[in-house]
Amino acid sequence: MNLEKLIGNTPLIKINYEYEGKKGSVYAKLEFYNYSGSIKDRIAWYIIEKERANGNLKEGQAIVEVTSGNTGIAFSAIGALYGHNVHIFMPDWVSIERRKIIEMYGAHVHLVSREEGGFKGALKMAEKFAEEIGAYRPLQFDNPLNVEAQYNSTGKEIVDALPDADGFVSGIGTGGTLMGIGKRLKDNNPENFKLFALEPSTLSILKMGMEEGSHMIEGIGDDFIPSILEQDLIDDIVLIHDCDAINMSRRIAKEFGLGIGISGGANFLASVLMGDNCSKIVTVFADDNKKYVTTKLSEKVDEDSKLISNKIKLIDFEII
Repeated sequence: MNLEKLIGNTPLIKINYEYEGKKGSVYAKLEFYNYSGSIKDRIAWYIIEKERANGNLKEGQAIVEVTSGNTGIAFSAIGALYGHNVHIFMPDWVSIERRKIIEMYGAHVHLVSREEGGFKGALKMAEKFAEEIGAYRPLQFDNPLNVEAQYNSTGKEIVDALPDADGFVSGIGTGGTLMGIGKRLKDNNPENFKLFALEPSTLSILKMGMEEGSHMIEGIGDDFIPSILEQDLIDDIVLIHDCDAINMSRRIAKEFGLGIGISGGANFLASVLMGDNCSKIVTVFADDNKKYVTTKLSEKVDEDSKLISNKIKLIDFEII
């Protein structure tokens, strides 16, 4: 089966803007063009293919994973195609759409409340459950294949399209996107490349040392640091408030007709803020806005002039 023809090779666009009197551009990969609608299809397919080939994932074996959404959707969809029963453990505060989509692929959702330990609690519960049923665990937060998938696919695609890209911005979820793409771009441009990590300003573990907090940028900013994240490769950390991220995504949808998820708005904002450090800065729009209909993303644009998102003039975008 040539499923790889439905995963990867996503469009790259160049968004032109003006901020603080200066014009600039941000390049972004539209990852909602993937099989189940997000960048996580890349790692789910890659891990399943690799682990089936080396015998770690048996025919018909159940898959158990912990996720805030997109990875769970990807494993549910691709797992269904390959005949694997999938169990997803996730925090109960993620969008309803994410839960329902996972269930529509026939997977089982196990919700974990803050009182039960939130994300950390979900990891413990998933480990115990997987042992009980003899399931395979992708362990996306610890699995080098996560980084490898992004290095070999998304990173390569960006280098092929923009060989002189000298900056990359991404939120920290598993760390796979940031590390995989970042390493590929750095290997291609070792002298000038800069890697920027994005954290929610209300739960900044790396930059501010926060041990707890909450935010609404789903898919990034979990309450722990993934083991595959190599902090020494990060040149700077950008803090984005979730209200600004949401509002930026709203504006991009309203003004460009381009529906992106909340993390996409955060990634774009962080790219603008770091734009002066690079000549060609790249990011990803990990998914689209359809998973957030019941969240604040579907509300009207907030016209508050204090928001950074309202200080940016969106000019146009080009397809690369």
